[in-house]
Amino acid sequence: MIALEQESLVPRIGKAIRTRRKDARLTLTQVAQRAEISVSHLSNIENGLSIASLPLLAKVAAALNISLAELTRDEDRLVARAATLPSVADGWRELSHSALETDIMAGSFAKDSTLVFPLPLAGRDCFVTLLRGSAIVTVDDVQHALDRGDAIDARSAVDVTLLITEDAQIVCSTSPSSRH
Repeated sequence: MIALEQESLVPRIGKAIRTRRKDARLTLTQVAQRAEISVSHLSNIENGLSIASLPLLAKVAAALNISLAELTRDEDRLVARAATLPSVADGWRELSHSALETDIMAGSFAKDSTLVFPLPLAGRDCFVTLLRGSAIVTVDDVQHALDRGDAIDARSAVDVTLLITEDAQIVCSTSPSSRH
């Protein structure tokens, strides 16, 4: 039964995006530009042909001037779970729900910690955001300096490591690859 619900979620979310976009009298091009994605990718999401990651859904919701909660307001299968971020001693904590296609981990880490991305990357896009602190995130041998509030997403990355340069709280996620 869960498999059927997951399969039907993609077109339901796409329909919700299209409905909210049309209600706002915005074109595909306008929303795609605001969300910094291609028009074809947004069209595929609206038509249920592409699975949008949670970070991408947040960008689309912002482009529509609504919250992610508002975008999924009519989604009766929305699951909410309260949690707190782990302390530095706890390392990574899983925040995702088993019925979601997006896997989410969060953790707090001390300066000079070197971390391997905590989730499997094969066939998936990844997303890293720093809630607090700073880090050097290396994606396939390319380094990116991130500070509080910064984020990076990578499509089909093979290797992701994090060097904590200031005590940090980090959220990482993966979702099925958007590359076809």
